Amino acid sequence: MVSKFWRILIVSVCMVCFMALGTAFAQKDVKYEGGKDGGVTFVHKAHIAKKLKCNDCHKEPNLFTKKKEAKISEADHKEPKFCGACHDGKKAFSMAEKADCAKCHKK
Repeated sequence: MVSKFWRILIVSVCMVCFMALGTAFAQKDVKYEGGKDGGVTFVHKAHIAKKLKCNDCHKEPNLFTKKKEAKISEADHKEPKFCGACHDGKKAFSMAEKADCAKCHKK
């Protein structure tokens, strides 16, 4: 008979593995078609490298849903929502100047 310790250990290891695999699969780049400034590719690995967790962006109230459906207007860039929640020049690079657009938007 397997002791309680071993059952807890096995379940814990399985949970950690499932969580790690889920995070690994969620790290795919997401490409958004752009308007006049060009498309944007969201690179999950770059954000995870900054020690961000999924829930930093995907929690209630959501900055972003887990589905590719963000419709971000130019006016949204001036608000502390979507990308602007972090890209304010303090927490991450700013989006205040027109020259900043090319940091994300590629034609």
